[in-house]
Amino acid sequence: MVVGIIVYQFKINQDDEGEIEPKFEEIVSELSNFHQDDNLEDLLSNNDKFRLFYNHTTGIMTKKGRQIKNYIVGRLKEAPYKCLSYYHQETDESQYLIINLFERESEVELFEPIFYHMTERMMPVFETLITANLNDFRVVEGIENKLLNEMKFAIFQIERLSNLSKEQKAALIYSSFERMECLRILREGPISRVIFNQKMLEIKRNINTDLLLKPFTELNLIRRDWARGEFNKKTGKLRGEGEFLFLVKDIALVRSPPIQLVEDMKHNSYVGTQYLQELYKFYQNYNPTEKINEESELLADFLLDPDIYDFLALLQTRAIPVKKIPHILSEFSEMDKVLAKLKEAKIIKILTDKANREWICLLAQITPITIFPEEILNKISDRTIMKMGSIDEFSLYSPITKEVANIALDLLVSTYNEVIEF
Repeated sequence: MVVGIIVYQFKINQDDEGEIEPKFEEIVSELSNFHQDDNLEDLLSNNDKFRLFYNHTTGIMTKKGRQIKNYIVGRLKEAPYKCLSYYHQETDESQYLIINLFERESEVELFEPIFYHMTERMMPVFETLITANLNDFRVVEGIENKLLNEMKFAIFQIERLSNLSKEQKAALIYSSFERMECLRILREGPISRVIFNQKMLEIKRNINTDLLLKPFTELNLIRRDWARGEFNKKTGKLRGEGEFLFLVKDIALVRSPPIQLVEDMKHNSYVGTQYLQELYKFYQNYNPTEKINEESELLADFLLDPDIYDFLALLQTRAIPVKKIPHILSEFSEMDKVLAKLKEAKIIKILTDKANREWICLLAQITPITIFPEEILNKISDRTIMKMGSIDEFSLYSPITKEVANIALDLLVSTYNEVIEF
């Protein structure tokens, strides 16, 4: 859950004798609806602010020299929060730090695009501060209001994205490299929770695997079970004991014809016939299984953009004239860019009627599908007949005990007829 956003200007405060007293001076701040009683300045220690500032400005060394790290995603050391942080230096060397605070269990990476877009829109405001008459109260108030409006909108978008539908939870799996790696690992068959955690820590330090697995568990794609293990009398070792993760349903995002729109178009005298022809042509050549992971990754981005998600929901029932698009998008969204993005991905088609009026028509409804993971059956069989210790047991292809194999097969059988409705 988002806590709030605060904008600082970093000032050296050097006196006549050359002594400095660096300070972060708050320009504006905005709290979320659930934290109205908090004070953002009180939640951030000076040490945390200076740590972020240091990490931004120290940057990284490359062949071309030092590069400033404008964006940081991390966890504060003294305060119990995660954060998105942005550093900006203007041409007059004035320096700004924007910090977006989140509660510790929040999946901050999901909100990065919203934060990035907010900071981009703030850049012209920082430029005006260079030449603005800051002694004029009305000028200062105008600048503060512009920043506040951007922050309020960003918090609004983050709160919208915090309440995900089932379709959006499915999209989460394909929206990050870490979760796609999760799916890849789970497709190899049963894996102990200990080894799974180790594999994920190799990908990203300090990763929260419970949070990573959340969409998998919420959509009932995986099961967890405990194996007692098998004792080897010759070696005196207990093998295969502990909690294991089992994939019982695979998942993907595909395109499907928008049924309600198809029915409506059968009676649409403007572009109905034209639309049905275009739809038939598109799905005649559409094969989602060719590059299922790439397709799912592409479609996930549309489901996780709050404005596009709402717009696509509207297009599922009727075609909309380009000149009469309802004002359902936020004031900061650029409809031309949204339409161009959807056209390029062949999600929509712009059709022209006999009166030269353009209509926005939905070609593809983004649909999550669950698939029985048939390939796992052979992998379970192959890994069960291996001899323990014959290969690296920390490999994804390591042998599993008969007990773990039986649990996996029982779960696949018992969940086979389960239907996940979206």
